[in-house]
Parts: sequence; C-alpha cells; structure tokens
Amino acid sequence: MDKLLSLTDANTVAPDTSAMVAQLSKFASEAGPHVSLKAEELFEIWGVTVTNSILYGLLVSAVIAGLGVWAAKKIQLKPQRGITLPFELALIFIRDLLAGVFHSEAKARQYAPIFTTFFVFIVLSNLSGLLPWVGEGITIGETPVFRPFTADLNATLAMSVIGIITVQYLSIKESGVRGHFRHYFTDKPFNPINFFIGILEVFSEFTRVLSLALRLFLNTAVGEILIAVFLFVGASFGSLTLLPIALFETLVALIQAYVFTVLCATYLALAIHHDEEEHSFDESPTHSDPERLIAQELA
Repeated sequence: MDKLLSLTDANTVAPDTSAMVAQLSKFASEAGPHVSLKAEELFEIWGVTVTNSILYGLLVSAVIAGLGVWAAKKIQLKPQRGITLPFELALIFIRDLLAGVFHSEAKARQYAPIFTTFFVFIVLSNLSGLLPWVGEGITIGETPVFRPFTADLNATLAMSVIGIITVQYLSIKESGVRGHFRHYFTDKPFNPINFFIGILEVFSEFTRVLSLALRLFLNTAVGEILIAVFLFVGASFGSLTLLPIALFETLVALIQAYVFTVLCATYLALAIHHDEEEHSFDESPTHSDPERLIAQELA
C-alpha cells in the first residue's frame, strides 16, 4: 500500500515539475538585451579590423574637430552665445582647475588647451553613448554598429598611454632630460635606496596607465550594461525606466572626465615641481597624492 501511494505521489508531482522546467526553459530562451564587454568587429580595411567602438570613436572625434574649428573661427574677445560658449566654458573650467594643481596661473594657461582636449573628448565620448542609435539602435545582424569609444578597454588603454606619454613629454620639455631623470632617482642615483625608489617610481608609471584605463573603461562599460538591462526589463514603461539611469550616467561621464584630467595634470605637476623652486608647492600629502587632491577639489 505504501509503495502504491509513493508511486501515485511521484506521478502527480512529476507533471508539475515538468511544467515548471518547461516554463523556466521558455523564459531562459527568450531574447534578452545584447551585452558585450568587448568591442565587436564590423569589417576590415587593408587587414585592419574596425570595431564598433573604433568607428564611433572616429565619428565623435570628427564631430569634435568640426565643432572646434567652427568655434575657433567665431571666437571673439567679447564672450558670445552660440557654438563658442561651451568651448570657452570648458577651457575656463580646466584653466581654473589647473591653477589649483600647478599653483601657477602661467602654467594653467600654458597647459589648459591640452587638458581641455582630454576633458572634452572623454565627456562627449561618454555622453554619446546615451544617444538612441548607440547599442541596439542600429545593428548589423545582432552586432551593434556604434559602441562608445570609452566602453572599449583597448581604447581606454590607448587614451591612458597617450595621456602618460603627454605627461612625460611635457615634463622633459619643462625640466629637461636631466631634471626629469632626477624626478625618479634624485641627485644621487647610485645610492642603493635612491635607485630602488627610482625603479619603483618608473614602475608606477605603468600602474598609472592601467589605473586610468580600467577606471574609465569599467565605469563606462557598466553604464552601458545597466542601460541595456533597464531598457529590456522596463520596456513597457519607456522613458520612465531610462531617465533615472541616463541622468546617473551623465553625472558619471562628467566625473570620469574630471578625474582623468585631474590625475594627468597632477602627474605632470609632480614631475616638474622639482626644478621650479619659485613655483614649487608644499610637500604635503595633498600634493603628493593625486587621489587626495581629487577629494579636496570635489569637496
């Protein structure tokens, strides 16, 4: 009798379990959002692979260059509204920021165009990822045609390398080869302690490349994933689902551009301050630590 009851229970439970498994399989088989942590190949030109991030990065760069040339032709001594105003505001903002980093108005004016270029490119590259044609807006098969340039680790690594090389070049130009060498190994490079510290300083330049690249990539890539997931989950609610995350990503885009620019400027300030005693700043933890400087600026 007990065996008969157990068989009966098994027969009644099995269909329910099968139905549950069928429902879960059906849910899992539904098409979800297209999420990819790496840039995807679109086509090749002379053996060079062109990904969706490279294509969109070139497009954004062309737009920035075109707007910059247009603004340069219209700029006047008297501030005016129009295309020149955003560029002027960005330049003034970065100039004032650099004045606090270098403790010198002359250095701030000298380097403002370079670091403003970094800032504007990163901001527009990040914000361009919020446009409707990015991601699944335009696709070739299942591959998105456009992907934010800063959402590609290869791209952020390239930007970080360019940033550090720019810092090294400007430092050598400012202090000379000998002065730049002294930044790492002091005046007595053959002292074992100084030599060891110098090697660590040189190694830190490579870690700076990685930290800049990973910070920018992860924040942008995670933002793209969040937007894709929120659009998929809240498809029936439309813009009500997208608006909060879009506002948050706009804030993240501005902060990441700010952090990248401040860190590169701080690396340059630390490299050249040894030979500028008349403009040297206090050797406090705030000036020797880029992260603390950013925290102070944000406060």
